[in-house]
Amino acid sequence: MANPTLTGVVSDATIAQAQRVVDMNPVIQNLQDDVSQFTNYLQKIKSRPAHSQIVQWLEDDLVPIIDTLAVSAAVATGGTSTLTFTSNPFRVRDVLRFSTSGENVVVTGITGVSAGVNRALSLQGTTAAAGSDVIKIGNAALEGATLGTLIQTKKIAQSNYCQIQRDPFGFTETALASEMYGGNLDTNEKAEKFIEHRRQLENTAFFGQRAYDSSGTQPVAYAGGAIDYIATNKTTSVSTLDQKTFETFLRSAFRYGGTNKVLFCSPLIASALSSFPLAKLAPADNEKQRSWGTNVNSYISGSVAGRVDIVVKRDWMDAQTASGNNVSSPAGMAFLIDTDAVKWRPLRDTRYLPGRQGNDEDSKKNEYLTEGCIEFDNEKRHALLLGVTAYS
Repeated sequence: MANPTLTGVVSDATIAQAQRVVDMNPVIQNLQDDVSQFTNYLQKIKSRPAHSQIVQWLEDDLVPIIDTLAVSAAVATGGTSTLTFTSNPFRVRDVLRFSTSGENVVVTGITGVSAGVNRALSLQGTTAAAGSDVIKIGNAALEGATLGTLIQTKKIAQSNYCQIQRDPFGFTETALASEMYGGNLDTNEKAEKFIEHRRQLENTAFFGQRAYDSSGTQPVAYAGGAIDYIATNKTTSVSTLDQKTFETFLRSAFRYGGTNKVLFCSPLIASALSSFPLAKLAPADNEKQRSWGTNVNSYISGSVAGRVDIVVKRDWMDAQTASGNNVSSPAGMAFLIDTDAVKWRPLRDTRYLPGRQGNDEDSKKNEYLTEGCIEFDNEKRHALLLGVTAYS
């Protein structure tokens, strides 16, 4: 084939395009980075090896001192009456206080969830509505008395399953032998798959649901996450988040556990927390003042004498805004975690396993593999906020 003839000055457009040297940045610009803050903390700081696929632990609590009346009751002055409680954790000679009237009574007998009480301690009759609190303030034993009824709490067994998570990748040997912009295919994909693998561990730690399925040829275990354990301190369908709602949320969350906890929250909730001080601040009277706003990375609440460190989960912004049937969207969610009550329990911690291809396969396959779960102690030490769509 004869070469084409070019007349006049040869321009950039008329040269053979295959002759051009491509000006390619040797570094591939990845859009997303590692945002697995929770998993990263647990694996480095709060990790204890598992020795079985099912991880188990025991939880305990003190004998309750507060119960509620199941039915309304009127207690006569100086007389003995019967009260019916919701659970009745009391014993004979316990001194109880009615939250409605502030009067005290003494327990004279126990039958199931009912208790006979004597109002000789008070001077007037009392009527307490169903659902009102009765608080045990102590026990007044008779001189020379025997021990009486013994009351102790029974330990509760909790568990989680170690879930196998795998992220494989591979290339043909031909592709690996070819020169590529951005460097070696295998090396680049290895770095990217590591981030993807950690992202899956992170999402499981928050959103996993415990299950064990042995119905198939081989069993499969599913690890539970924080959302699967937190049952008591759940603030749902918040809609518009304001400071009053957030303080109420904190009071329930800080009833138990340490005074320093971590809030893993969506960008929307982080914006809400940063907006709380704005109405109370004034910009400096300075012509050079060119920035305005607040960046709240910790929150201190006087009502609970606690400090909340804030970790923004930027990837949760990708989910749809929480609304209607989508109330559990990560976009409007926050987990308050007591990090002293959660551990990473790996049966097989994260490993990079190269050369997973068959012996006769003209390709190279590798994978990241992790088998583990979180141990989530005492769910009342943690809290969940969800359904946030706006703030004020």
